[in-house]
Amino acid sequence: MAPGRGRDLLLFIALTIAGTQLGGALGHPGLGLAGALFVFVALAYARLLRLQRWLYGNPPASEPPVHGGTLGEVADRMNSLRNGLRRELEQSGQTVARLREAYAVLRDGIVMLGPENVIEWSNAAAGELLGLRYPQDAGQPVVNLVRDPDFAHYLGAGDFERCFELEEANGRALELQATAMGERRKLLFVRDVTALKRLETMRRDFVANISHELRTPLTVIAGYVGTLAELMPQESPVVARALAQMQQQAVRMEHLLRDLLLLSRIEASEGDTGGDEQVAVCAMLESIRENALAACNGERTIELGCDARLRLRGPRLQIESILSNIVFNAVRYTAPGGRIAVSFGVEDGRGVFRVVDDGVGIDPVHIPRLTERFYRVDKSRSVDSGGTGLGLAIVKHALKRLDGELRIDSRPGAGSTFACLFPQARIEGVETPRVS
Repeated sequence: MAPGRGRDLLLFIALTIAGTQLGGALGHPGLGLAGALFVFVALAYARLLRLQRWLYGNPPASEPPVHGGTLGEVADRMNSLRNGLRRELEQSGQTVARLREAYAVLRDGIVMLGPENVIEWSNAAAGELLGLRYPQDAGQPVVNLVRDPDFAHYLGAGDFERCFELEEANGRALELQATAMGERRKLLFVRDVTALKRLETMRRDFVANISHELRTPLTVIAGYVGTLAELMPQESPVVARALAQMQQQAVRMEHLLRDLLLLSRIEASEGDTGGDEQVAVCAMLESIRENALAACNGERTIELGCDARLRLRGPRLQIESILSNIVFNAVRYTAPGGRIAVSFGVEDGRGVFRVVDDGVGIDPVHIPRLTERFYRVDKSRSVDSGGTGLGLAIVKHALKRLDGELRIDSRPGAGSTFACLFPQARIEGVETPRVS
């Protein structure tokens, strides 16, 4: 038996005996017993009231007023739990205070959002970037202060893998990214990316301008090289080899400038919702297949499977760039006699363009970087194949324009699979069989 309960039992027995004896001496032992029970209950109730006042005291007393007995043990246990909870709260408060101090000095804006996206806290940078004022704006929904319907949709959708870009009237560009924090809270990070946007625009303009300016002199040089190759005597192997190399490099430069200009146009059109067409993908793929077979002199087998009823909504030039770059990429890295399977269909409600080859394959370590400009897995092999290093970069940016996604699966010596996934909203004629 616990000490507290033993003490209560001894007190109860002592009061019972004393009450019974006192009642017996007065000729009423039952009344004496009832009086003893009343005294025991009254004492216990008084101790319970003191314990209640201690629990709800403001400020709370440091030591419980009840000692000994069952209630004393309960009071001691509750006091120990309360002290432990107080220490944990103090530590949590100190941690939160340190985090807020750290967040407060950051140059990026940080906003803590509670349920219904109400502002719980924001640092000074968020005030400069978004015009928030803390603590005046605490408790206000952030969408009432950052008035942009797309931003409200971004917070409500819960897809926080991507960032939201906010263009302000004064030309400043902000990048906002939310992170879920618990079930109903979010942490919103805000960055000023105006300088980065300007640099990106300058880079795009520079590449576009220099590519455009180089086309004319390159055309002149290539023309004269071709003329010299026709007019000069071919008896000299040195001259013939030099002219052939010059022609080869001129053609390669023309392809490079063409791809650079196309990539610049695609980048410039990102975010533009105009110019969409209903493109018959199967007819386009058939034309690309014929061109690819001609380019490889029929030395590869290219199988095509798709439903002619399907239509893909988007800019025709960019759709063709996606399809042709991936098909020609497979032809380029598949040995003569190899097999390439090209298909377009609907899977799980999304349009899927897939190219599977049995070519040389790619080490998975290179896959995350394949869509970078001029990134080459094997530089010597890429140059020999005639690639410019821009094909998959063009695919990536064109897919971004179409809200699509590129997936690559490959192993060295086991071929490659390139799949482009398009949202259902861009597919017409979705009541089609799935691509096997």
